Amino acid sequence: MSCSTSRKSLSKAACLRIQKELMEWEASPPPGFKHKVSDDLQSWVVEVVGAPGTLYASETYQLQLDFPENYPMEAPQVIFLHPAPMHPHIYSNGHICLDILYDSWTAAMTVSSICVSILSMLSSSPAKQRPANDKRYVRNCRFGRSPKETRWLFHDEKV
Repeated sequence: MSCSTSRKSLSKAACLRIQKELMEWEASPPPGFKHKVSDDLQSWVVEVVGAPGTLYASETYQLQLDFPENYPMEAPQVIFLHPAPMHPHIYSNGHICLDILYDSWTAAMTVSSICVSILSMLSSSPAKQRPANDKRYVRNCRFGRSPKETRWLFHDEKV
């Protein structure tokens, strides 16, 4: 897969990093995840299966990761495709309130570390429910607003 197939231009460093991560992923994907192969290096779809013994056991969801041109200096945009799991930090439009996707991102993080964090977040949920302000938030995002345009408040350390 080459960088020339991407719809936006990736920096050479971003292209090399994503190719390296893809090769590592194909050799050893995180448990519970499967990359759905496509020709687009800049946008991945990843299947996640809920961990055994959790509220989401055996349920399958899809994550879409869109890499910015300066990845890994900037986090990819990560959303759940419809239908998103019912979770206190996942909005019905698929946006995820998770600090590593925004404020706590570092260039040392990878697609695998993002996936493991998301699965951990799902696994630790005490209830299947939407965030309290889901309807209002989704209404405000109606016109294609990216979750990266949201000013997230991270305050729940339990889930």
